[in-house]
Amino acid sequence: MITIAVFNEATGITDAQVQAMLPAFTIQWNRDLAPAWGIDEVRFEFTPKGQPPTSGAWWLVWLDDSDQADALAYHDVTDEGLPLSKVFVKTIVADNASLSVAATHELCEMAVDPTINLAAQDQRGTFWAYECADPVEDERYGYKIGDVLVSDFVLPAWFGYKSSKGPFDFRNHCTDAFQILAQGYAQEFGQSGWSQVNGSRVTKTRAASAPTGSRRERRLRGTARWSRSRNRARL
Repeated sequence: MITIAVFNEATGITDAQVQAMLPAFTIQWNRDLAPAWGIDEVRFEFTPKGQPPTSGAWWLVWLDDSDQADALAYHDVTDEGLPLSKVFVKTIVADNASLSVAATHELCEMAVDPTINLAAQDQRGTFWAYECADPVEDERYGYKIGDVLVSDFVLPAWFGYKSSKGPFDFRNHCTDAFQILAQGYAQEFGQSGWSQVNGSRVTKTRAASAPTGSRRERRLRGTARWSRSRNRARL
C-alpha cells in the first residue's frame, strides 16, 4: 500500500478543510482508480506542521501560489526521490476553479505515472504521454464523492488503438481512444519532440506553454534536469 503524506503550507485553506477532503480522495483512488489501472491502494496521512513525514511516503503539498518568494520553489520529487504533487490554493481560487478537482487531477496522474516517463503509441507511431486526467480535466466531467467534487480520469483503453473498446474514461464522456474533450489537452511525441494537443474551446492560459514545475513542463525538461526537495520546510 502507498502512503501519501499530506502537508498544508497554504494560508488560503485550513488544515480541517484539507483533512475533510481526504476520505473522498481515498475512496476515489482505492475504489475507482486502483482497480481500473491495476495499481496499489493508498492511505493518506495528514502531517501537521513541524512533524516529519513517514519514511517512504509520497507527498501531497498544499501551497498558496507559484510566485511567492523562494518558499515556493519548484521541486519534482521528495528527498527520497519519490513522487510529489503540489496544489496552489490561491492560484486555483483566483481562477474560480475547484481545489478538490485540482488535487485529484494531480493525484490520479501521480498514481498512474509516478515517474512521469510513460507513454503509449498510436497507429501513426505517435507517442502519447500517460497523463490520465488531462484529456478530461474540465470540472464539468468530474463527479462527487459525498460533498467532494473529484476529477474524471481516462482508462487504459484511451491509450489503445482506434479499435479499442470503451469505456475510455471513468465517467464515460469519451467515445474513442485518444479523444480530447473540450477544455482538455494531451501531450504527443512526434518528429519534433513533445507538443501539446488541445481540445476545443481550451483556455488561452492552458494552451500556453506549460508552467514551470508542472508535469507537462517536467516531461519536456527531462529527468536529468529535475531537482529534489531536501525537506518540507523548503517548499
